[in-house]
Amino acid sequence: MDPDKKNPVLPGRFIPVLENSGHITKLDTFVNRTVREMIRKRKQEGKKVLPVAVNLSRMDLMDKDIMGRIWENVNDKKIPVSMFHYELTESAYADITESGSKFLTGLQKKGTKILIDDFGSGISSFSTVRDYEFDIIKLDMGFVQKIGTSKKTDNILIALIDLAHSLDMKVIAEGVETKEQVEFLRKNNCDYFQGFYYAKPMPQEEFEALLDREL
Repeated sequence: MDPDKKNPVLPGRFIPVLENSGHITKLDTFVNRTVREMIRKRKQEGKKVLPVAVNLSRMDLMDKDIMGRIWENVNDKKIPVSMFHYELTESAYADITESGSKFLTGLQKKGTKILIDDFGSGISSFSTVRDYEFDIIKLDMGFVQKIGTSKKTDNILIALIDLAHSLDMKVIAEGVETKEQVEFLRKNNCDYFQGFYYAKPMPQEEFEALLDREL
């Protein structure tokens, strides 16, 4: 939290700092533990749960301790393995080692979903989906926020959705903020939407209250 404004500090501000300082694995460890505890607690209380996607950094996929903790998540008999999704950016995948790639494949065989984040933002987008069988792609918000600005932009977005579906992948659109964007994406068979149109970042307590109201 920002001590002066009492508002959440968004990931775009602090994630690069943690990555550059080498502390991103500590945050990812905390997030993995928190998600696991939240899902387990809700299951024990008889409350409904939805899959939660946790980010993996390039450093995570080179850290045996972190990978071991993730295996603990998917091997937890009290939690359906399908509740865990893991997402990584194109840049993280570009630097992945052979052991990191095998680790992701092992997670998929267990029943988790692997997502590629910010798809379309890097020069390696197509080679990334060619070289690894992701379950879900998340379209970069740069495409979504330009919906309706030009026919070319709209056609590129439609083509990306069709490409993903032809490769048996689901599609999440990031950065959805307007009704017009939602209508366009629905019309063109996008599977899921993420953005301020639905909700802004919120504390865990508010998120769980939202789940209780909506599920």
